[in-house]
Amino acid sequence: MALPTLTSLAKVAGISSSGIFAGYTWALSDAAMPAIIAASDEVTVARQWRIQYLKGFLIAMPATVINILSWSYLAYITSDTFARQLFVTAAVTTGSGTVFAWTALRYINGALAIKADKSAGPQQSIALNYSRKESGTKNLEAGHSTQELAAKWKQYNAFRSVILLLGTVVGAYALAL
Repeated sequence: MALPTLTSLAKVAGISSSGIFAGYTWALSDAAMPAIIAASDEVTVARQWRIQYLKGFLIAMPATVINILSWSYLAYITSDTFARQLFVTAAVTTGSGTVFAWTALRYINGALAIKADKSAGPQQSIALNYSRKESGTKNLEAGHSTQELAAKWKQYNAFRSVILLLGTVVGAYALAL
């Protein structure tokens, strides 16, 4: 039996990783966050948000790399110009999930990390600490409850899941050509 080709592996990795990342991100916004936000106390909200956020970070980082590499490789090897454009679009959109979290969610992540440290004890992680000293983070943290910040985070993350899903669908369409 022959080993799979690099192209076959890139196809499987691209669609699988993109789909898992999009699905996990959507489930976090649609299933986990409503339950977390409904908690009666801020300590539980902060602690549970931090647990889910760190789990998501562990999924997002490798998924982003796999998505970009897989879709980019497929764009590089195809001779079809339209398919190439679709693969590049898939690489950019599915690769943007982590960038979106580190930019659009930057202050919200930092504010929630501060709230989690105050109510549930400190925890060191670059994912939690990258924006906590910025004025935008401090202003959000001071001006909003943990539930309010978690609700904002849920909305932004839901939008991010739509972008990831779009990239997954575009990649799947390119594979079908």
